[in-house]
Amino acid sequence: MLKPQTERLGVAALEYFFSQHGWLFREQTTHDYGIDAHLEIVEDSRPTGKLIAIQIKSGASFFKEETQDCFVFRTDDKHVAYWVGHSMPVVLALFNPHTKQAFWQEISRQTVQNTGKQWRLDVPKEEMFEDPPTTLRRLSSLTQPEPYTRRLNRLRIDRRWMDLIQAGVQVRVEFDDWVNKSLPRYQVTISTDDEKEVWPTLYTPGVGIESMLEHFFPWANCAVDQDAQMEAAEEEWAESRSGLVPISENGETAIYRLLLSLNDFGNSFLEIDDYLSDAKAPENIGFTLESTVTPN
Repeated sequence: MLKPQTERLGVAALEYFFSQHGWLFREQTTHDYGIDAHLEIVEDSRPTGKLIAIQIKSGASFFKEETQDCFVFRTDDKHVAYWVGHSMPVVLALFNPHTKQAFWQEISRQTVQNTGKQWRLDVPKEEMFEDPPTTLRRLSSLTQPEPYTRRLNRLRIDRRWMDLIQAGVQVRVEFDDWVNKSLPRYQVTISTDDEKEVWPTLYTPGVGIESMLEHFFPWANCAVDQDAQMEAAEEEWAESRSGLVPISENGETAIYRLLLSLNDFGNSFLEIDDYLSDAKAPENIGFTLESTVTPN
């Protein structure tokens, strides 16, 4: 069995690689069977809603079986069925902690082979970190679902924040607004006291703050963090303002710190997602009797 630190090396290396190139890397610690992280493709510094699920295997043992062109990865029916049936494209990444190299392959009906006892996936010997533009371009080219499914997937990823709010944990959104720039841009961080997710700078031509928040957090109401506002400003100045206002500003940037709460849409999504995700719910509870009488 792999040591926990060996497994972590692969996750850390992949997170650093994608974050370094502006993509969003969201580790899935307990939320998704057989998936270690979700990647969100970022184009022109804007999150696209195009998502890739990634399974990361770290350790020298995954490189023992190879051909001239590929490393051979073997797995069972259960994992293949889950990956191939996933609503997102699924990628396997192999990380060698000794050489600091990583290799990847999409998991699909076209790439897996049934050997009779197990399933085989050939992972090309094309190092991920060696040519980042090529790696990102090839990952971006993976088939993406229609907008309906992309939006649903975004909600499923954001569910962890919704669950935290529902459990009484304070979830914050912080961002800077460069007020004198003709092209609106925001550096967004969503966090709790224990975890933090930093987004690449968002360029949003023609989109104001409220519209930006409605787009990325349709499931939440946003309110100014009054404690942070009082700490950052004079009390009289803070009390004289209302709405989504910054906690401080200096003429160049305005700093916002907002608290999220679930709105009706968010609460409804949690109920629907619970229903759709209930593995114990029966698909069929009865049967029909079809008439065998042929009409005249």
